Amino acid sequence: MPDFDQSTRGLEPPTVVDHVLLPVGDLEEGARRLRERFGLQSIAGGRHPKVGTANMIVPLGSQYLELIAIVDREEAEGSRLGRRLSHALKEGQTFVAWALRTQSLEGLGGKLRAAGWNLPPVIEGSRNRPDGQVLTWRTQDIDTGGEPSAIPFIIEWRVPDGLHPGEAAASHRGGATSLRRVVVGARDPRRIGRQLELLLGKSELYEVREAEVDGVVELVLADENGELVIS
Repeated sequence: MPDFDQSTRGLEPPTVVDHVLLPVGDLEEGARRLRERFGLQSIAGGRHPKVGTANMIVPLGSQYLELIAIVDREEAEGSRLGRRLSHALKEGQTFVAWALRTQSLEGLGGKLRAAGWNLPPVIEGSRNRPDGQVLTWRTQDIDTGGEPSAIPFIIEWRVPDGLHPGEAAASHRGGATSLRRVVVGARDPRRIGRQLELLLGKSELYEVREAEVDGVVELVLADENGELVIS
């Protein structure tokens, strides 16, 4: 992955942080633990065709948390997300990845390639909600290495207004709950910080700390009673 320099200063950031993925061995058990410890309600998600995974959603308004589990090991071994999820579960990690949201993958991808990034093809994704509604999206990986990454992937949702997963109804113990900050660990925090600033802009929604392994290390949520910290 190239380091950013002044030649990338014209890069327009995606909109916002979209969601953070939490690996679980079993969706219902993961949802129960999240409810008991943090008072967060998880709602039914769906199956990811050809990826070998399924999810449950913790709606947070403009953002959400995604509990994700392997449901078909053979399929999961053939997908990058499935392999990353398997590694995260084996290592006992709390988080596996995070995503930014943009309205134009083509526009963003073109600027990244012009800045020297070698990006893989865009991936089409979908899942069926329990009510039969099909949610579709497109994703762009940025860091395609095999090791855990502090760099998020990008998602472009193709859903009707009001059907973004974060907007679903949920009853959290602390009332209305929102994402306040994604804390990212990095072996080279200055480099990762520059890359995230150019991808996301200056934002209070993320923080970079020095760590032995790259990746999300902590989430800070806010509800009517104060802050919730998941690590």
